[in-house]
Amino acid sequence: MSQKKEKGFLAGACWTVESLMQAAPGRWLTPPPEDWCATGVSIFSPAMQPGNMVCVRAENEDGGVLAERLDKLPYPPAALIVDDAERVTGSNIPVYLVEDRNEALLNMGRYARNKMVGNVIGVTGSAGKTTCVAMLTAALAEWGPALGSAQNANLPRGVAWNIASMPWDTPQVVLEIAIGRMDISTRMARPNVAVVTNIQAVHLKENQSLRDIARTKAMIFLGMKPGDVAVLNRDMQEWDCIYAAAVKQGLRIVTYGQQEVCDCRLLAYDAATNGVKAEIFGQTLSYTMQAEGVHMALNSVATLAVVSSLGYAPEAALPRLTRFQALPGRGEVNRLVVDAHPLTVIDDAYNANPGSMMMAISQLSESVSPGRKVLVLGEMAELGDRYEQYYRALIESINRSQIDTIYLIGNSYKVYDSIIDAGKRYIFLDEVDAFKAAYLEDIQDDDIVLFKGSHSTQVWKLVNWLKLRASR
Repeated sequence: MSQKKEKGFLAGACWTVESLMQAAPGRWLTPPPEDWCATGVSIFSPAMQPGNMVCVRAENEDGGVLAERLDKLPYPPAALIVDDAERVTGSNIPVYLVEDRNEALLNMGRYARNKMVGNVIGVTGSAGKTTCVAMLTAALAEWGPALGSAQNANLPRGVAWNIASMPWDTPQVVLEIAIGRMDISTRMARPNVAVVTNIQAVHLKENQSLRDIARTKAMIFLGMKPGDVAVLNRDMQEWDCIYAAAVKQGLRIVTYGQQEVCDCRLLAYDAATNGVKAEIFGQTLSYTMQAEGVHMALNSVATLAVVSSLGYAPEAALPRLTRFQALPGRGEVNRLVVDAHPLTVIDDAYNANPGSMMMAISQLSESVSPGRKVLVLGEMAELGDRYEQYYRALIESINRSQIDTIYLIGNSYKVYDSIIDAGKRYIFLDEVDAFKAAYLEDIQDDDIVLFKGSHSTQVWKLVNWLKLRASR
């Protein structure tokens, strides 16, 4: 970041009175001091950074901090952005009034994106977005400061918040972009490189299909210009739909996956060592990862595909890539001692869909660690009309696995009792809290316990419970 001072702010890194009013026209109810500046804008107090402006909302609204909680913020706000002149009164903090604070936030995101001079990479897909963003951000830091989306904020308001809070001279910016109102997000983000990780049965509504999901995900290309790069998983479902959309936009297409035709190919993955062998545009690379599972190996190949597409040497990214660790809720491995029993707890409980469930089953089944393999599954949400086929395929996959004990939480699983392998140990539970007593009666030394389920099922609470019990 440049340290040159201009009108009291760090060049390329801060908002001024002039830039704020250009981005989001409004008027000052409480004027700022001379040479006022701000580092960004906050709509979520736990993620607030020093020097941020803060959007202020009412009780029944989204996209900001409640006025009555402003005194609980971690840092003094640089300014308060409001769309109701009565929301904040008598403040000695600068107060800026706009017509609609959410629209103002989107406009700030658009303005900041216009000022950005570095690479902008957008990541979408039904699963693996957050991990891919984190892995890319870590690897691209080899070529200067790199920033990725904070707090999994991937809808238009979150995308705007992230962009508007990043220094405009950041060399590498990696943004997570979700399916909701994708056209707004991508036209704001305007990525130079877009990554599509996969298409899975998630967020399906009645009468929707995977093709509908693919068409919407492909809208990420609408914010791109001819000659920009689309990095696509060649193995994903609905490949032809995604590919056709990228071609229509005039993008340069780079493929990754396990097929021979891929530009960047996963040649081999060793579950015992987390060793990866990959071919990146004809160059063979071998490396060992800390993050476990073939899906993590594929994420690393996608990362190297992006690195190469930007003109960087992929081998230079390997030291940072191999230090990458899985995120909480997305494959993080925890070594715990619970009631005197050493355990390995794999926290993959943030969310789930049929594809990510299959990857979790494969990861646990292929583990070579000593000890019993225990799978804890919550239900899958938003599967649409064909949910039965996904649950049936899930049970059949578990039947073929090397997993010893399976806890199935929720009523959705009970109707598939007839296809369960008699040689497998399945335990049905009605709700999440029932797992606690059941597992404590069954716990064994060196258990490897993997948790997975849609976020709404709250399976993630069981990981927190084990961590808390281990800390006693």
